[in-house]
Amino acid sequence: MKTIALIEENWNGYRPTYLKVFTKTLLELGHQVIAFCPKPLELTEWVAFNCPNYQEQFQVFQFQRPEPSSFGINGIRTALNALKRWYYAKASIQYASSKIGKVPDLVFFPWLDSCLAPYLLHHIVDKIFPYPWSGLYVKPRHLRLKQTFWSINRGPLKPHAALKSSHCPAIAVLDEGIAKQLQSKINCKTVITFPDFTDESAPDLNWSIVKQIQAKAEGKKIIALLGIQSQRKGVLTLLEVAQQMVKQDYVFVFAGQLSKQSYTFQEQARLQTLLNLKLPNCFFYFQRIPDEAKFNALVSTCHILFAAYNNFPHSSNILTKAAVFEKPVIVSSKFCMAERVSKFKLGLTINEGDVLQCIYTIGLLCSKLDNYNQEVQPDFHGYRRLHSTDKLLEKLQRILTSI
Repeated sequence: MKTIALIEENWNGYRPTYLKVFTKTLLELGHQVIAFCPKPLELTEWVAFNCPNYQEQFQVFQFQRPEPSSFGINGIRTALNALKRWYYAKASIQYASSKIGKVPDLVFFPWLDSCLAPYLLHHIVDKIFPYPWSGLYVKPRHLRLKQTFWSINRGPLKPHAALKSSHCPAIAVLDEGIAKQLQSKINCKTVITFPDFTDESAPDLNWSIVKQIQAKAEGKKIIALLGIQSQRKGVLTLLEVAQQMVKQDYVFVFAGQLSKQSYTFQEQARLQTLLNLKLPNCFFYFQRIPDEAKFNALVSTCHILFAAYNNFPHSSNILTKAAVFEKPVIVSSKFCMAERVSKFKLGLTINEGDVLQCIYTIGLLCSKLDNYNQEVQPDFHGYRRLHSTDKLLEKLQRILTSI
């Protein structure tokens, strides 16, 4: 039995789900888990319900993101904030170890990105953090996007420089398209592709919001943009599509917390103008979706998932949701999501922000919906299997054997 520490500072989006599933998987592998997170009571209750036979192997401690630094220019500030996280993680582990009398064999960060930054070299991390560590590098953006000569992501100052640490035996990524590239840049260290799994809870179809959407649709096709309604999600694009398709038989659902700060002033003005139109073919629920069962109910109720994100080169588990509930998706025509949609025939791609192409694609997909599985032969099952929690168990074992 190994003792594994899991450190998660954020309780938004799918990050709580990741921490919970990592905890459950490690417990079922027979290891002791020391978790650090912002909502220890919620995690404790979840473990008690989902892993009742493993509670003696589990401890949890309060963990919040350290106060961000306001010093210096952006690149330096990012590095200082990452440094703070390493110091804070060390102090938290030392405190927990003094309470339970055990030092972790491995510290795993389910969202490692916050601990990485340009200017933060592995020599510095080695001096600060004395424990073996690993983590899931969710958004290695610079490995997908072309870097300019003056970019701080070039040379020894790349964001992944800390991964060369002698205390880091292996690293995990979600994007299979950059795994080999990253491995070649960090001294051939083991880079393991993790599944972009999702919570597959039974849909709560009695949720009042779902009932309202169904009543509004009255049998019309439903196109949904789900999750945080930020600028990068393509909200403005889909709103403009809805405006142009207002006389056609479609309903557009926007469900999730509205992140106004992610829009520029001009984009905020455009967003407000479109919202003020009160388009009759749109349904808005600009609140946090309460839980995964309700999120899954929205996925189950819609006909097409819109995921044509802006400047987003990463993996997204909305594709896993689509595969679980067998819903075709529309994604932007570049990078990881486009590659997967093409490979598994999960839907269609459009040029980022292209309203007219999106309108055409919605019509094309809807014309095939009744016979989608027969005509297109999407491999929903294959995608779901590749990105399952069963695969996570196998991949986590590889991380542990590298210690």
